[in-house]
Amino acid sequence: MGQIHFKLNETLEMIGATRNKIAVESKTRPATILDLASGDTKTIKLETLVSILNAINEIAHSHGLEKTFGIEDIIQFVPQSTENTR
Repeated sequence: MGQIHFKLNETLEMIGATRNKIAVESKTRPATILDLASGDTKTIKLETLVSILNAINEIAHSHGLEKTFGIEDIIQFVPQSTENTR
């Protein structure tokens, strides 16, 4: 069975932003951002993801980054290794 890997901390480091800045800019509870960053979240609303991504992209663009960040920069699916299925 595959796993979900949370990449929010890596993305925030890449754009030079703190969890608190993303919480403020996205109007998301800091606890929600902390849970996402630490991998402790069990559910997240799509509208929350959109707000976080909008904030990440605004900050990234204000720092001169041309990359557009997407869901895969916050949450990544890691498939099960084929070696484990034999």
